[in-house]
Amino acid sequence: MKKLFYPLILCVLFLVSCSNEDIDDDSLLGTWTLSEWNITDGFDINKDGIVSTNLLSEIECSYSETLLFEPNNIVSLNTTFNPLLEIKLLNNSTDEYDFNVECDNEGVISFATFYSKSGNGVTIGESEALINGNKISLVFKDRIEIFNEDGSQIIETKDLTLVYQKQ
Repeated sequence: MKKLFYPLILCVLFLVSCSNEDIDDDSLLGTWTLSEWNITDGFDINKDGIVSTNLLSEIECSYSETLLFEPNNIVSLNTTFNPLLEIKLLNNSTDEYDFNVECDNEGVISFATFYSKSGNGVTIGESEALINGNKISLVFKDRIEIFNEDGSQIIETKDLTLVYQKQ
């Protein structure tokens, strides 16, 4: 009987000690909606005289993007926002740019992956995000490309930060 008792106790202790912090922290669970598409310094893409770091306020494409965090450590993305943004620097001394924006609102792009939470960080698939209150920020390094005037060469890149807000 002792031979069966000790392994059973070890199994119970192992299961109790391996708790999942995501199950205990319900603040991440639920739907988060895309609220910002930020870049450093910003642009005036819509030529209204206001430079904005949030490109969602500059691009007239309709958008709908959500992250759904479930208690089983699965996160689902659903999006209709997939614009093609081409930026050309026309004059380096005056920071004059040309912008070409093509909206692609046909269909829905969806995928699901695993997530894990640690402190104020969350790993979504292979991407690292930061949780700050009711916002999640996800940085994509060098995602925005800026081309020379004829579009033949990338002369600069900017990080793109997606910000999602809890519904």
